[in-house]
Order: sequence, then structure tokens, then C-alpha cells
Amino acid sequence: MVPKNFTTVLFRAARALVAPKGINRCRGMGGLPLGRPISMAKAIAFGGMSVALLVPLSAFASRVSWRNAHPVGWMHQLPVGETPGWSSPFWINLEINHANVWNMNSSYTDTRTGDVYTYEADFEQSSTIADIGFSLGSRFALSFEVPYANRNGGFLDDFIDQFHILIQSDRFLRHLNDDFNNSLVIQKNGQDMIASHKAEGVGNIKAKAKYWLLKWQSPTPGVCDCGLAVSGQVKYPMQRRQHGLTSGTNDYSGLIHLGAPLGRYSGVYTTAAFTKFNANESFAGWPRREWQQMYELSFDFGLGPGFGVLLQARLESPLFDIKYLSFNYSYSDPDNRSSERVASGWHSLVDWRGSQAFGLRYRWGKGSQLNLLMMEDWGLGDRDGRGDWNYVNNAPDVAFLTQWHLVF
Repeated sequence: MVPKNFTTVLFRAARALVAPKGINRCRGMGGLPLGRPISMAKAIAFGGMSVALLVPLSAFASRVSWRNAHPVGWMHQLPVGETPGWSSPFWINLEINHANVWNMNSSYTDTRTGDVYTYEADFEQSSTIADIGFSLGSRFALSFEVPYANRNGGFLDDFIDQFHILIQSDRFLRHLNDDFNNSLVIQKNGQDMIASHKAEGVGNIKAKAKYWLLKWQSPTPGVCDCGLAVSGQVKYPMQRRQHGLTSGTNDYSGLIHLGAPLGRYSGVYTTAAFTKFNANESFAGWPRREWQQMYELSFDFGLGPGFGVLLQARLESPLFDIKYLSFNYSYSDPDNRSSERVASGWHSLVDWRGSQAFGLRYRWGKGSQLNLLMMEDWGLGDRDGRGDWNYVNNAPDVAFLTQWHLVF
């Protein structure tokens, strides 16, 4: 059972971490006061405190997939995969994610207007994401997602470059960029469209409602709360757009969730999502696509009652219309041009973005679970002109994350 004073305890813990100096004097959307970005140490401390507070609770989570640190996708808090159902009236999922985004400075000409757009995203992002939900009856549930992000110089730049050298792989011009850089640049005709290159804080929050149409649950509690469900999501901005973590407007998503148990300890589920973007003045004039699609497939292969292997793949539709953008190359050689497109993150803007997560999980009790995952990027087809069946979209290049789903 959930203690009656749980919400009060959690709120006071959060306030103790961010007050008094965590209160911002500036104003945000609609003139509302905004919380000053708190440090990553405090965010992790709050996450750890949340987990500690959950220890005496009974909660089977509606499990949520990993979040992608793509800077444009993060502005819109794009939806991710979820299990169709749940097994408890209350839950909290917690994810801590560290991603390397490396997109060198590049420019594109708008073939309709002649405007020149500049884009650079070279940083590492440390994130703590809380997903808090509760059921209203056996088939309807509400949840709220709060993502905190800190963009920093990080430590993965040199490690990834040295790994590419070790395996004699293409470095994709990484040696031309500054190590440990922390920069997000969006320009139109040389004019900056965002005010901060070092974003931090909670850019958006999301409200979600889910209806569990058809229940199909695993014989082992907590393994797979599957079947068929539909859900709707609304993203609300919590910062000014100029900070770089939000589009500054609401976005709306509709999702379909389908899953099935596999034996006693395994399960598979898939999610399809469709999102309607509103305006994003950070990309004013760009040929933005107003509708987004996302498709995800997740496998949880149990090796027994405890350990298991997680394999997940996601595909997301292009953010901008390639037929109206012309890449402004710095090189004339075809191979260098291919590397330049990959290094700039061009494919993550105008092509389908693929990402995959794989790793291990450990489950105990009635369904508590810890996930340890690594995420990489990919795309299907020869979009980079290298004659392969896949391509690199490079946003992010790699991410490491942990997820907690607690049941006691």
C-alpha cells in the first residue's frame, strides 16, 4: 500500500534539494517563474532518494523504454515504447542516462528561400527521468514524465575516438572537433536562434493517459503486463525555448501498445506512436515535418527467474524535409563528403533515425527489475553512399543507462 503522506514526503525532499537557491528569478512561458537548473549531483541525489522512498512500497510498474538524447527530439520529448499494462495502482520508473552527441558544425541552404541554416550539436547529456503513474480502475491509468538534463563536456569523446582507432574503423572526422566540447548551435543566416549553448534543467513535462483494451499477462507476476492498449500524451514546456531544451509549445501524441508473454520468464512488446508538432521557433523557416512516427520492438528473454537479456530497436521518422535542403560541403572528395554528412548529424535530421538498446536485466521478488543497457544509432539503407545496408545517424553516437522498476 502507498502511505498517505508519500506525496508530501517526496515533495519536501525535492524542495530541500533545490531551495532556496534553486528558485529562479526569471520568467518563462506565460510569465510563470521557472526553476533554476539544479546540478547533476542533486538530480542524481533526488533520484536516489526517490528510490529509497520506494523501498517499502508495493508497485508493479508500467515499464517504459529508454529515452533518446537527440537534441531536437528532446525539445519535443518524443514518445518511447511502453508495456501495454500494469499490475499495481501506483508506480515510479527511474532512468539515469548518459549519452554522447557529436554533430560537427554544418550548414544547409533552403532551396525555396535561399536561407542558410547552421547546426552543431557537440556535447554529452546526463539525464535523470522519472515516470510516475497510477491506475484509475483496472483498465485506465494516468502517468507523468519529468526529464532532467544536464549538457556537459563529458568524458566519452576521446574514448570513442580511440575505440574507432583500435578497431580500425572510420573516425568520421571526429579528430577535427574539440574534445570535451559542450555546444548546441542553431542559426538562421548567421543569427543565433537559441540563447544558451549549455542547457540544463527540466525543459518539458509530459502527461499520459492509457486505456488497457485487452489483458494478456504472464503467468509469472511482473514479467509481461501485455495485451493491447492505446494511450494519449501531451508535452508541456517548462522553460523558455531559448534555453535549448524545449520547443516552447505543446505537442500531442497517440500510441498503440501490443505485447505477449513468452513462456514463464520472457515477453515481447511493440509500440507505434504518432506525434503532432506545434511551432518550434528555434527552427523558424526550416522545412519541418509537423507529423512524426515512431515504431519500437522490445524483447525480454529470461534466462531463468532472475537474469535475462534485453534487445530493443526503435525507428523514428525524419524531422525535416530533405527535398528542400541542400548540404553545403567543405570537401569535394565523395568519401570525405560522406564522412562530413555522417559527422554533422545530417542523417538524424532528414532521414529515418534508428536506435538500438541491448543489455542485461535482473528481476527479483514479484517483478522488481534492474536494467543495464547500452544504446547505439543506426539506419536502414545506403543513405551515406558507402555501399552498405545501413548508415550512421550519429545522434546520439552512444548512450549508457540504468533503469529501475521496483516491486516489493
